[in-house]
Amino acid sequence: MIDKAWKTFQIIQFVLFLCVSIFLFTRTVDGHGTAQTLEVKLISFAVWGIFYLGILAIEWLIYFIIKHFKH
Repeated sequence: MIDKAWKTFQIIQFVLFLCVSIFLFTRTVDGHGTAQTLEVKLISFAVWGIFYLGILAIEWLIYFIIKHFKH
C-alpha cells in the first residue's frame, strides 16, 4: 500500500514538474516584465531542474532509509 502511494506521489510530482517546465518555456514575459529569450528560459529551466532534482534526491534518500530499517 505504501509503495503504491509513493509511486502515485512521484508520478504527480513529475507531472507538476513537466507543467511548470512547459510554462517556463512558453511564457514570453516574466513577472518583472522582462522579455524571455531562449538563454533566459534555459537558465530558468536549469534552476528549476536543480531544485526538482534536489527535492527528488532528499525524497529517495528518506525512502531508502525507511525501507532499510523496515526489513
